[in-house]
Amino acid sequence: MLHNARHAYATLTLCALTLGFAPRPRVSRCTQLRLSPDRDELRKLRVKELQAELGKRNIRWQSFLEKEELVVALSEALEAAENFSGSGAMTPGLVAELTAEEVELELQHDGAPLLLDVYATWCGPCQLMAPELRKAAAELGATARVGKLDSDAYPKLAETLRVGGLPTIIAFRGGREATRVEGAVMAGDLVRMVS
Repeated sequence: MLHNARHAYATLTLCALTLGFAPRPRVSRCTQLRLSPDRDELRKLRVKELQAELGKRNIRWQSFLEKEELVVALSEALEAAENFSGSGAMTPGLVAELTAEEVELELQHDGAPLLLDVYATWCGPCQLMAPELRKAAAELGATARVGKLDSDAYPKLAETLRVGGLPTIIAFRGGREATRVEGAVMAGDLVRMVS
């Protein structure tokens, strides 16, 4: 019976695509909203959405029994991120996927140094370097902000940053470029760029 249901769904989807109808992707309200540490606003989210947001920030939520515990934990994480990050998009110990506007805000922020990886999705060395960037972010924690910028999605900013090859890793201190490396770099070298 299950096989028939899958087959019917696949056939229906194929017919819809052939006729020019694409199934609408299910989008979480969290991706549509800019989350703030305001607890009243966070209480409006569903438990699953709170859990997903805490999971994105590597915050263990499994021991929380009440929704309010999830709200408090997420609120505290968002407050810490606001102080850490000019755009609020960056979290200590994690790599943030940034937009051009968020990069501009991060460069204006007088917080920890910014390590920016300018990459492209089709770039092989960029893909190989992604785990190294995550290791470096975890090691750096709150001592540096680590972000990524897709050069294909934001070509004007990539041009402004004078990106010639991919990946390009740029370390910023006080909003100014401190150092730059083109090509794949290991986690230890990334940490040294901002230490």
